[in-house]
This record gives sequence, structure tokens and C-alpha cells, in this order.
Amino acid sequence: MKPHLIKKFLKDKKIDFYLFTNNDLHLNESPNLDLKDIYRLFKFDCTRGYILFFIDKYVFFTDSRYTLAAKKFFKNKCEIYNLSETTIVDYLIMQKRKLTGILDSKLISIREFREINLKLEKSNINIQLKPESFFKKNYYPNFNISYSLSMPKYLIPRPFYSNLKKIKSNIKTEGILIWNNSHVAYLLNLRSFELWNSTKPFAGLFIPKKNIKPILITKNSKLKKIIKIKNNFNIFAEQKFIKFLKSEKFKNIESSYEFLNMNMYMQLSKFLNLFDTKINISRYLGIKTSKEIQNIESCHIEDGLAVLKFIIDLKSKIINPKNEYEISEYLYNKRKEGINFFRNSFDYISAFDSNAAIVHYKPNPKKSLSSKNRNILLIDSGAHYLEGTTDVTRVINIGAKNFSKIKHSYTYLLKSLIKIENNIFQKSIKSSEIDSFIRNYLSKFKISYSHGTGHGVGNFSDVHERYPIISSTSKDTLTNNNLFSIEPGHYVEGHFGLRIENLYVTKIINNSLKLKNITLVPYDLSLIDLKLITNFEKKYIKKYHQKIYKILFPRLNNFYRDYFVKNLINKI
Repeated sequence: MKPHLIKKFLKDKKIDFYLFTNNDLHLNESPNLDLKDIYRLFKFDCTRGYILFFIDKYVFFTDSRYTLAAKKFFKNKCEIYNLSETTIVDYLIMQKRKLTGILDSKLISIREFREINLKLEKSNINIQLKPESFFKKNYYPNFNISYSLSMPKYLIPRPFYSNLKKIKSNIKTEGILIWNNSHVAYLLNLRSFELWNSTKPFAGLFIPKKNIKPILITKNSKLKKIIKIKNNFNIFAEQKFIKFLKSEKFKNIESSYEFLNMNMYMQLSKFLNLFDTKINISRYLGIKTSKEIQNIESCHIEDGLAVLKFIIDLKSKIINPKNEYEISEYLYNKRKEGINFFRNSFDYISAFDSNAAIVHYKPNPKKSLSSKNRNILLIDSGAHYLEGTTDVTRVINIGAKNFSKIKHSYTYLLKSLIKIENNIFQKSIKSSEIDSFIRNYLSKFKISYSHGTGHGVGNFSDVHERYPIISSTSKDTLTNNNLFSIEPGHYVEGHFGLRIENLYVTKIINNSLKLKNITLVPYDLSLIDLKLITNFEKKYIKKYHQKIYKILFPRLNNFYRDYFVKNLINKI
């Protein structure tokens, strides 16, 4: 895909702009790079991004996690906007003229397109949906590298037939089309490896209300080799599935407008009514079973062991990585030693000093900061284990001496986590209230951050689940056995970035809600300003470290044990 060809296309067709998203067919948060149009255009990677491509310019939109990185990458080549301040709709309306644009209908959800289009139509701005990109594009990952598996019975939270029965009992039409492939993975206890850093199959699922076989919608022939799929499901590619619905004279089905792309909607709407479902599968996934919680906690032992050894090796200079990228590779290799480790859950954020202020900074093998004369390292990392998925962020002192501002902010970030772990919340509290609780406390000390406070975490699945989202705009309500991150931060552009992230499980006890920290990774005591913490907080940190030590003790040799006691217990 070449920018000059896009300009030529727009000029020849007399179209004002092309709106590029960074999605794939299933609207995944982080598709493979070769499926991301923005990456293919400019080699800039982000989870959420859009480009308005005009004949004479292009305009990039992203959220606060990527604005600083985008400014460094694009420099002065394009306009860059933070979506929380200026949306695509805002920008187009500001042009104050009639405009016509195009958009790939396969790469945007029904809900998002309708929200955008409703506002633009009022301003005489028209976006045409195209079922195919005008340039050569592959919409599917490489299935030759796929490895598909059915989850072992002892690890599944609920049998697949129970999941199907649960969904079927709530269908209000003739069937439900599930297009979010993390939902498909969970409901069928199915995992597959064709998406980078992911464990979900590139597939949709149709569950009919009547008593006929459900349909797995995919081009991945390897899924047919799984016996339960072969015996209990029809397996159709998209066009065959659409023909099936038409031939069987389905008239009314439902799907989530949040997750289904516009192209599928337009094809189905030619012969049936497609309603926005009321079935909240994200919430169903987000309320973990006791078996899931047990499994997830066990994988955190493996993860804690790997990250602990990494931290000690780095601090004691057993390893001397040359740059940020080598650091991330060392931690990855440590994790690979763990029992039932499968793969990273995302590309690690390994950032020194000022790079840590770039919230989603990703080190490049060829371009990353040298380890020489650095002060702090922020490392945000996670993994997929057969038992669950992890996500943890720690800041490590690797040479800082005069760093009172860093210690001040780090200490209060840590205090905010201790405060939330010891607070008793009302039952069914809104997740936005957790967000406010953290932000209101930190604001007293002039500490703030522009990203969300936390996100749901999957079960050997997406590291970012849609439920619950811990943010100021979230409408989610917390209940028993939710699993999510809490990750407050503080970023000073050009100087440093700090973030501490743990995973928490909600527990309802006596009609009150508590947060249980299941992460087993110690904090860097040299970054704590002891003058700012109370005796209770000192004891609390020490107790947390002692808990980690007790759990990991059998797996540590004498060197790691001695280091832990001397530097992570006795110094607090």
C-alpha cells in the first residue's frame, strides 16, 4: 500500500478523503501487523488509531496512550489529534464544507459507524462504505502457522454445551451471531494461535434458537481437526454461512452492534432483520468462576517467579543487557522457563527514563535506548499460561541517585494501591467509582495520568477484556470474582514515566466488596520515600513481600533467597 496511490485514487474518483482504521475483520484490539492498514501505510503501530487521508495531507487520530509516540514518529509530517479532545467527526465538521469520503466496511463496527455517520450527515458530510479495499489487501491471518486446541477439561470454567445452553436460553430471535472471537474462544473452550500475542481463533459463531447444529464461521481448516468441533458444529466460511441463512429462510437474528462489522451487517440485511442483542457476553466472561480464579492465581506463581528472577538478575548485574529491547527479551526468555507458558500476552513496554513517559512505548530491536547511564526502567509485561493470563508493571531503579521527584510520585502511586486494597467498598460499586477513588487521592499530590485506571483480563485469553473497564466513563458494575488491573501512573514528558500495575479479584464479603491483589511481584524499595509512608504502610509492604517470598521460596536457590531477604524484606 503506497500513499501516492491513495492520493491518485482519491483524485481520480473525485473523493475528498479515505478513513483508515487499524482493525481486522473481527475488530480485534491488536491484529497482526500485516492486517493493520495504518501500520502497512506508515509502519506506526498502535492499538487504537485512525487516519483521515486527504489528497494534500493526512491527519492521525489516537488516544492519550499513543499521542506522544505519534508526535515523535510522525514529527511534522501530519496533524495529530487526541481523540478525547478532537474526534474524527469534530475535525471533519470543522472543515465547514461538503465532503465525501470512503471507508472499508469490513473494518468498522456497526455501532461506531452509526455514531460517526449520524453526526456527519447533519453537516452534509457523506462516508461511503466499500466492501473491498481499492488496494490489494489480505483480510485473513496466516492459518498455516495456526495451532488450535481444546482446553483441558480440568481447566475449563464451564463446559461448552453449558455455555451454548446459557446463551440459547436468552436469545430473543431465531439465533445469535457472535463475531467477537474472544467470546467464541471462551464459549467453546477453544484456543488457537494465528494472531500475534493472542490465543483466540479467527472465527465467528452462530447459535440458532432451534435445535440444529451451531455454526463456526472460519476459513481456518485446522479447527476441523478438533473432535468436539467436528462432531457438534458445522464449519462454514463467511459466504457459505450467509447462503445457509438465506436458504434456511432465517428472518430475524441478533448480534452485538459493538462487535459486528458493517460489511457483514449489510450482506445479512438484504434478506433478514439483524437486531442489536441484549445478551452481554462480555459480562458473562468477566464474572470468573471459582475454578478460573484458582487457575489464574496459580499462573501468577509462575509469572511472579519469572519476573522476580528477572528483577534480581538485573539489579545484581548478573545480566547486562545492552538496551531496552534486550531487557524485554531477557524477561521473555525467563517466562519461557515457566510451567504451561504459551506466549507473551502483548509486546512488552520496556522503557528507560524519558521513554517511560510514552505510555505505550515499544522498544525496537534496531532502535532502542542504550542501557548506559540510565536511572529507571519501566517494564510493563504479561504472558499467556494455560491456566490464565497475566499483566504486571514495575518500575526499577537501575542507577538513579538524585531523584526526589521520582520517589515522591512513585511513593504516592504505591500508597494509592495500598489504600484501595485496604478499603471496603459497597456491594455492586460502579467501576468508575474505583477510578475516581484512585484519581481523587493522587490529585491531592499533583499526580495524574491520561489513560484508564484498569481493564478486565481474560482466562488464557485477551489481556484486555471489555468487562470490567476501570475508567471515568465506564458504566460497568463490579460484582464477585471480577478480574482486572489497577495501574495508576505519572508521566513527565522528556523526563520520566512511572506506573505500577497489579491484577485484582473482587470478593464480596458480608455485602461489602474488597479487592484482592493476586500479583506476586515485589516493589523496588529504593524508590520509596520512607518519610512519606506510615508505619501501617511499611508493615503492609513488608507483609506483601513476605507473602511472595513464602510462596516462591521452594522454587528459589540460595542466591535468590538471600537477595530477597536482604533487599526486599529487611530494608523495609
